[in-house]
Amino acid sequence: MVLGIDIGATKTWIARLESGRLHTSEKIMTKSGQTPFLDDLYALIEDFCGKDLSSIEAIGVGAPGPIDLDRGVFRKLPNLPDWDGFDLRGILEKHYTAHVQVQNDANAAALGEAVHGAGRGYSCIYYITISTGIGGGFIMDKRIVNGNKHLAGEIWALPLDNFGKQDILINSSSGPGIVRTAMMLMDRGRESTLSALERFDTADVYSHAQQGDELAADVIEQAARNMAYAINTVLLAVDPDVILIGGGLACDDDCMINPIREILPRIAYFEEHRRANIQKAHLWDEAVLYGAVSLFNQ
Repeated sequence: MVLGIDIGATKTWIARLESGRLHTSEKIMTKSGQTPFLDDLYALIEDFCGKDLSSIEAIGVGAPGPIDLDRGVFRKLPNLPDWDGFDLRGILEKHYTAHVQVQNDANAAALGEAVHGAGRGYSCIYYITISTGIGGGFIMDKRIVNGNKHLAGEIWALPLDNFGKQDILINSSSGPGIVRTAMMLMDRGRESTLSALERFDTADVYSHAQQGDELAADVIEQAARNMAYAINTVLLAVDPDVILIGGGLACDDDCMINPIREILPRIAYFEEHRRANIQKAHLWDEAVLYGAVSLFNQ
């Protein structure tokens, strides 16, 4: 049996694939301490697989980075700073006498979509998730392309102009980035109905934009435009068969996907890229688990 583990910043769950169907566990809190986390993970695996764990042949892990992918060791994570140097692969291999691979969660999700989701039938796939962060993964023939320094696909760091400020993509087009951009413009003195709210989130910015708020509409348009420019860069660099977009801001096509489809023909140089194949991802919150159980098919 191949076990898949999806470690998120706040929640962790596991799964196995049987006859093409993913069987998932309940979710547990991702504890900041290494030992408490491992204790909870061992208990979850035992509850999910039974006390006879000899059937576990391999374990695939999708987790937030940065990760030393060669060794399966975590570097210092923004949300889990105590995991710096956490040798998860070595610990799991010793505990379960199983083969273990640890992969960046965006890459794992990309592989999941390629093998089991919206990327089936394509050879070259670029996957983007747009949510509280922005992640990317590049798949060729059902294999993750990590790159020389394991940084292939990290489009969140693309430099751009954000209303006159030198910035990067994640600070313009992610959910929190949209909120911060709106606050930045309000701090510069621009008026907005958002100012009447004590606190606001991404959904509020979209809602106020739909109600005619000019600042909110500008922020949303800029976020989509910058994402379209990022996708145009991807098209020029790797020319994939399909670009798949997942994450919270892809749930409603009108949030990001349709605006990107409208903007891209105006900015792309090549006619082929103006008609780029951009689709919504299928697997959503299970994408990392599907990818984790597929790591050993590469």
